[in-house]
Amino acid sequence: MDVSGDRMPIRGALEHMIAVTYGFAYDAVIKGFHPYETLLEEISSFVRRSVPGESNRRAVRVLDIACGIGNVGLRLAREGYTVVGVDAVRHLIAIAREKHRAEALPNLTFHHLDVARDGMPGAGTFDVLVSMHTLYWYPEPQALLEGCRRALRPGGHAIFLTYGRPALVGKTFREVLARDGCPAALRALRWLVPTAAFEVLRDCDHRYYSESEFHASLEAAGFEVLEGHPTFLAGLSHLAWVRMRDEASARPEGT
Repeated sequence: MDVSGDRMPIRGALEHMIAVTYGFAYDAVIKGFHPYETLLEEISSFVRRSVPGESNRRAVRVLDIACGIGNVGLRLAREGYTVVGVDAVRHLIAIAREKHRAEALPNLTFHHLDVARDGMPGAGTFDVLVSMHTLYWYPEPQALLEGCRRALRPGGHAIFLTYGRPALVGKTFREVLARDGCPAALRALRWLVPTAAFEVLRDCDHRYYSESEFHASLEAAGFEVLEGHPTFLAGLSHLAWVRMRDEASARPEGT
């Protein structure tokens, strides 16, 4: 979603309305939604694998980029990690702060900023980074990946997720039906229908990577892909667990 402020006033107002609607409706869509809960657990397991088992979790710094209303960050903060969530949409950050104020977790903070364009507090010190379905809509994917790289400490890890294809309601319903049965397919509509409507209204170019294209983009940005596989709703998304290469190994040959 374009938040640069250079859009026509009507377009800007529409995008703000979409963000407001998304912010208030998203929790109702995902609460108790098993595929989403499974995805959060998957992300959590890769965060655990990214740090030594004997580490003090409070000393482990996790950055959640394009964090939206902060659900991933809250999950990881509850597990004891020190989490910073950032998003370029001011309204979503306001919702995240308000939503999680009651828990008063001292190890969870939110900032209104774009990791690709703005100065990142603590850049170069984060142990783990999470990017949940950001690359497919962000207008400058290479700049986004460079910003992620700047945020991580040398040797830091990241978990990237991106959609491999559009979340078409009929096609995905049939795939879930064939794989998991009728009850699961009917439950999937709870996420598919509002997501399809949201994607129609969003003012952005959608970018769907094949797994090989996804991994190649990460490698080109200086990350080593450690593990990758399809995930979420009949493999709608690609997940990649990566480690930041050092400057020497990330530099192209001959430079």
